[in-house]
Amino acid sequence: MFRALAWTLLLPAAVAAISDPDWEAFKHKYKKSYSSKGDEAARYQLFKATQQRVDHLNKLNGEPAFGITWMADRHEEEKYKRGHRKPKGFVPVAPVQNFSDAATATAVDWRLTEAVTPIKNQGQCGSCWAFSATEAIESQLILASGGRYDIALSPQQITSCAPSTGTYGCQGCNGGFTEGAYEYLKTAPGLANSFYIPYQQSLTESTDTVACPKEKVAAMDGPYMQLSGGYAAVTGYSYAVKPCTEGSCENQDLKGLAAALEKSPISVCVNAGVWNDYTGGVLSAAACGPMGAAYQDHCVMAVGFNATAPKPYWIVRNSWASTWGMQGYIYLEMAKNTCGVADDATIPEVKVDLSEEEAKDAAARRAAMFRRASTGSAAATPVFCVGIAIMRLLRHENMVRCYDVFIEAQYVNVVVDMFPGGDLVDGLNTHRRAFGRVPNAQLARLAKQMMSAVAHAGCLP
Repeated sequence: MFRALAWTLLLPAAVAAISDPDWEAFKHKYKKSYSSKGDEAARYQLFKATQQRVDHLNKLNGEPAFGITWMADRHEEEKYKRGHRKPKGFVPVAPVQNFSDAATATAVDWRLTEAVTPIKNQGQCGSCWAFSATEAIESQLILASGGRYDIALSPQQITSCAPSTGTYGCQGCNGGFTEGAYEYLKTAPGLANSFYIPYQQSLTESTDTVACPKEKVAAMDGPYMQLSGGYAAVTGYSYAVKPCTEGSCENQDLKGLAAALEKSPISVCVNAGVWNDYTGGVLSAAACGPMGAAYQDHCVMAVGFNATAPKPYWIVRNSWASTWGMQGYIYLEMAKNTCGVADDATIPEVKVDLSEEEAKDAAARRAAMFRRASTGSAAATPVFCVGIAIMRLLRHENMVRCYDVFIEAQYVNVVVDMFPGGDLVDGLNTHRRAFGRVPNAQLARLAKQMMSAVAHAGCLP
């Protein structure tokens, strides 16, 4: 009723042409078109309301973090979806890890390793909880196997198959919670890869939860297991810090959360009520709003922190595509439990079967990932440490392709890959930028400089 009245009040504005350079620039940038002058007038009013809201949020934040995005002329239900929803009366029973006394690093960034998979897009389905659980499981699988099992897993399986009753209480695109996802997976053969059970909810019209592909799930570890591809076996989960289930949650164990992030990325659930307008920078606790458990509405993944920045921050990965925020990421003020980032932080347990030799290799690769992620720890200088399989590449007669070779500030990064074997050097960045092919002779000169930098960092295998 209220919305109908509001639109009625706005319609007279359609009579006059809109003369606003900001509006024209917005339409041009995002290729906007409207069905009628009345439609455009209504959308313009939403745009103006967004401008006012962004100005207010930036004042609360103390520095710019919000701006005009493609959603500036959208109603709330047309924007990126959130979907964290716990069953009434849920009581946490999983164990709580004790990391509080283990924090030593001043900066951790798992994006510098292969333990963080590419940014995903949940679309108009409230399946953030399934994405958060899936991404955390992917990271644990990669770390446990030393990168041997770098598999994109299926948030669709969790969205469609996690039951709505009992200890699960998940409602597909209408919301759920990460603990319910883990509980479901404990009873399933595993979490399938994303090619076997692909995501089907991305488009705006695909907001109804698709049916669970029960036969596919059952066949995952059956006679045709090799045809279905890899999957992850989840045996349980724990909390990184004691969860907050009621009240303001202002006194969460932030030191423990930082220490836990030295070990791996972590699934977290937050209050993301203002995130649709976020464009970059550090989001403050004041601008984000309440951090209490009652305000949690979105699940994401914490992938690191930077305590040495002028305004220290948590690094958080979202599932709203790489066009949102800072290439899919957001920074949250670290001094406080901003957005409730420490209210519900979970770590899935993944079973990995490795031979003795494979386990040794996985441990070495895992240690290399830890060193690269802990860019500010005492164990490594702030240099992007590359586990140099590069010498092996130098012995190859063919040309190699360099995705990212740059030297800036204190970071040094070389990532290469062989054409014949497709053998990816340890340390491939999430964002790859192909800039050309380099003959071995040129690469040798570059490698000499790089070996010096890497040796200085103490990262040589």
